[in-house]
Amino acid sequence: MTLQNTTTGAENQSINMTLNSVYNGNSLNSGQSEKVFEHLFSGQMSEIELSGLLMAMKLRGEKSEEISGAARSMRKFCSGIDLETEDIFDTCGTGGDNSGSFNISSSVAVIISSLGVPIAKHGNRSVSGKSGSTDFYENLGIPSNLTGEEAVQYFKKHRFVYMAAPNYHPAMRFAVPVRKQLAVRTIFNYLGPLTNPAGTKRQAIGFFSPDLLPLYAETALALSFDRCVIYSSLDGMDEVSPFAETIVYEIETGEMDRFIINPREYFSEDEAKSIPTHLSPEENALLFIDTVSSGKASPLAKLLALNSALSLYGYDSKNSIEDSYKKSLQAILDGTVHNKLKELKGEI
Repeated sequence: MTLQNTTTGAENQSINMTLNSVYNGNSLNSGQSEKVFEHLFSGQMSEIELSGLLMAMKLRGEKSEEISGAARSMRKFCSGIDLETEDIFDTCGTGGDNSGSFNISSSVAVIISSLGVPIAKHGNRSVSGKSGSTDFYENLGIPSNLTGEEAVQYFKKHRFVYMAAPNYHPAMRFAVPVRKQLAVRTIFNYLGPLTNPAGTKRQAIGFFSPDLLPLYAETALALSFDRCVIYSSLDGMDEVSPFAETIVYEIETGEMDRFIINPREYFSEDEAKSIPTHLSPEENALLFIDTVSSGKASPLAKLLALNSALSLYGYDSKNSIEDSYKKSLQAILDGTVHNKLKELKGEI
């Protein structure tokens, strides 16, 4: 949806005052942030103003209320779709961890879809790595450019749909030139997982920084998810890492809890070291197909099962991580996931 430009002179003056306040080191509350980003997404903010806003926020550290306000604004300008159910789940993470890891969250979406979870996956092409969700799904043969009624009908048939962010967030075009020129992480790196075009209320969100994870969890809490797990590993992966403990914040009905996942309970350090990294999208796709069709409990299969277990728990707290790990690994080994992949590709 694109909102009409109805900003008055008085509102423009208010926005200018707000921007000057940020430039002087002050932070915004959620309402102020929402208004400022509406100004941007309606095409009324200059590139110089946006550059100053982004860098001022970055240098003093973005605040939870600023991120939640920006997310609410971005949601307003999203070309959303109605999948006619609230029982949908997303595994979109922030990316940007520079780990060169396998397409874990994209794989998890397929795995847990094979176990009956309705998936509305939001994602993008790679920015910091070699293989983003769009790149990965294209090479798997899963439709990666669906919009509108076509996306809705694909979901109704498969209980899975992938939504490539550029197709659903046209107002981001006003930010793209500045983001490219700055070439640094800004508040926009927080927003993707919080702006699903289908309006998911349940989600698993991998985050790029364990130090900033409490801030991001507070942001998600303010955005009224029905249920959500937000996590980051101590080695900085925005996934459940094979090498280090992963910190998880669990949100449900306005309450938040915290726990830790230790990967050593699921596979050894030597197994973790053998998991391939820094592969191309084509190589990742071929490796995923091999993993879900070989019937072997490889280290990568175990890592995908562990991340799938956390997502299943994020979908419903009745799904314990231990049981969900076993169920996910079994689905990888017995052909359940492979059959779902073939279905999504239109082969069966």
